[in-house]
Amino acid sequence: MHIGDETYDFIAERQGKYRITLRPKQVFLSRMDSRAVFNAIRQKIHSGSVLTDDDLMALVILPLTVPDSEGKQKMLEKVVDLAEQIPDEGQRIFTLSGVIVASDKFINRDYMDQIRRRINMTQLGQLYEKEKIEYANQKVREKAIEIAKALLEDGTEIVKIMKVTGLTEEELLNLQNELLII
Repeated sequence: MHIGDETYDFIAERQGKYRITLRPKQVFLSRMDSRAVFNAIRQKIHSGSVLTDDDLMALVILPLTVPDSEGKQKMLEKVVDLAEQIPDEGQRIFTLSGVIVASDKFINRDYMDQIRRRINMTQLGQLYEKEKIEYANQKVREKAIEIAKALLEDGTEIVKIMKVTGLTEEELLNLQNELLII
């Protein structure tokens, strides 16, 4: 992980089939220039640059770099507000969730609940958008079938109907058979 002018590594060695030993190097958060890191990440978000894993982790730990509880809470609020602006949904949820975990010892409980609600609303919003898209696709398909039926009744060639509606030949032949039965 790169923080400021220093690089910190987490070393993982695989021992055996399922056991991993982690040996972290010591990181002194007080040496981190919180303001510079925050501003650099904010600039990346506002310019549309993709955030790296290091950027996300730096955001998560930024509140821990401030010396007093009140300062930590203020930085936490700034980080959460900035995280809300991350365009990538997964990165946004990761950052918000990470902030809750990393800040657990000093975070105001009411504020933690607000962050949790934001995460839930983000996921709920995703589900709602997916349902809206599915509904719209269904309506488009229903309209295509309606148009196809009318064109079939008028004797329009199947190839032309396929081009207009986007339906397959098989779907149009099935519709044609339905019209003959009715």
